Amino acid sequence: MVQPRLNVGMVGLGLAARAHAEGYAGDPRAELVAVCDVDEERAQRFAAERGVSKVYTSYEEMLGDPVIDAVDIATPTFLHSTMTVQAARAGKHVHCEKPFCRSVSEGMEAVTAARENGVKLVVGETYVFITSHMKARELIEAGEIGQPLQIRQRHGAWMERQDGIAYSIPPDRNWRIDPVRSGGGKYAWIYDHAVHFFATAEYLMLDLPVDEVYAVASVAGGQSKGTGAAHDPYTTAEVDIPIITWRYDDPAHQGVWMRAERLNGKYDFMRGFSTIVIGDKGMIEVLGEGGDNLLWQGEQQHLVLHREGRDTLCFRFDEGGDDIWQSDICYYSQGHVNQVHHFIDCIATDTEPRYGGEDGVHAVQCTLAAIQSAQSGRPVRVDEVQPYDTAYDLCSP
Repeated sequence: MVQPRLNVGMVGLGLAARAHAEGYAGDPRAELVAVCDVDEERAQRFAAERGVSKVYTSYEEMLGDPVIDAVDIATPTFLHSTMTVQAARAGKHVHCEKPFCRSVSEGMEAVTAARENGVKLVVGETYVFITSHMKARELIEAGEIGQPLQIRQRHGAWMERQDGIAYSIPPDRNWRIDPVRSGGGKYAWIYDHAVHFFATAEYLMLDLPVDEVYAVASVAGGQSKGTGAAHDPYTTAEVDIPIITWRYDDPAHQGVWMRAERLNGKYDFMRGFSTIVIGDKGMIEVLGEGGDNLLWQGEQQHLVLHREGRDTLCFRFDEGGDDIWQSDICYYSQGHVNQVHHFIDCIATDTEPRYGGEDGVHAVQCTLAAIQSAQSGRPVRVDEVQPYDTAYDLCSP
């Protein structure tokens, strides 16, 4: 029996929208039939470029379209949970960008709405859909490093390609540094990105949950202000979180994340995001978003598998490189394409997503624990984060 094609409406035509649109265009089981943005000219241009027939400036009107089966939410963070609730109540399946919410209560309201209305909810946590990370998980599941026991994450500079594909982005991106709209209080950068780091930490530890977090805060100390990528308004913050450590539910397992890049005035030879997974019989080094300079015997690699008493194996994932970063690891767009295809799979086969609403809420809860730890100077258990806790309330004077 041939499954009916999934008709998708997309809201929010910023940086992630192009990558998501590629995902729908590359799967014959789905079609992007409508787009929605408050900027009508932008929406019309986006639709014309991709042959999309319907353009909306009202999200409520788009949800009222009976032709649409699912929505893809790529709006600013403060709209994610509300728009997910609205879509679920309208009977639409939901693919929503990260961070999924600004508090546990916000996120769980959306999770409940999806469950009560019988729709699929996938959170766009691209780090668990990057090809290199999925291969690392496959090797760990196969027992190649024995029991995984420790995660070491490293965050160096994301370096933009000079010849990169020009993404059309809204002229005003200041919501990303707004304490409330970003959800991050004075830690807007870490709030936007740490959900990635915690999701990866659990994914490569075979889904063992993070239990307690300790974050080290750093004060800028009068250094000159730096800027990050051209598509984001981030500058060097007065207060930074350069190091986060954590332990898992099983205290024999631990993790650490360390940041040294342009925005915090530190240098690291390794570019972008990379992870080392330590086991009792081996280890994996793997590149993630924007990753570069992972070397083995003088040659660039994407994943290196070291095994006790056995030959080292190297892997590359040549998917055309990244559209934005100087990296062979394709976060923009292949990682996003992978997650969109998974979303379509879940609906077509009526299966549960491997990264759903509760996963997105948990990553936010871990991130809030990190911010609480930086503020208090002590370790914070993830379950100490209360349902209505937000970073912007915690960081208010």
